[in-house]
Amino acid sequence: MAAPSRFKTSARDMVLSLAVLTAIIGVIVWLTQGCEFSPSGPTVDPSSAPTVDAPRELSGAARRVDFPVRSPVVPADWRANSSNTVPVGEGAQRTTAVRVGWITPGGKYLRLSQSKAPVADLVVMEAGGDVSASSTGSVDVSGTQWTKYRGKGDEPSWVLSKDGVQLLITGSGTEAEFRVLATAAQAATPIARS
Repeated sequence: MAAPSRFKTSARDMVLSLAVLTAIIGVIVWLTQGCEFSPSGPTVDPSSAPTVDAPRELSGAARRVDFPVRSPVVPADWRANSSNTVPVGEGAQRTTAVRVGWITPGGKYLRLSQSKAPVADLVVMEAGGDVSASSTGSVDVSGTQWTKYRGKGDEPSWVLSKDGVQLLITGSGTEAEFRVLATAAQAATPIARS
């Protein structure tokens, strides 16, 4: 009796190995629910994002920086999910930006940056360096003119200079949400340093 061909044994073993691997991957995907079909693109589950106490974070930042910081009062259903300070500018112009971000009920993101940096430096830093700080127009928010700039990707940036501080709003929010944050930011009084 002749031994089976080496090719037939190898091909059969490879097919069996692939079948076992496919079954294992299928079980893992089923157990973790790791795949989802979403024809309209990715979605953000607002409840899965981290939460920060924005007023507390802004109060802490106000004690560490040398410019007035404001704590806007946003709608109760917006959730603050990020807060940090980052350097802006170079050399003698180098300063800090205080940033807080919110997730809106519709899963959109808005960030408010506050800094005494020149507008151009702040706009370029927030856009990741991919834009020029050329105005693209302005928008009136409750009688106050905010200047519009290109932001990161297709996200706009709105900037208001108030009492020597630049207030910059950027993110994926709707124009109505930008207006809500702009109204809250321009109405907020500087946090008392203690």
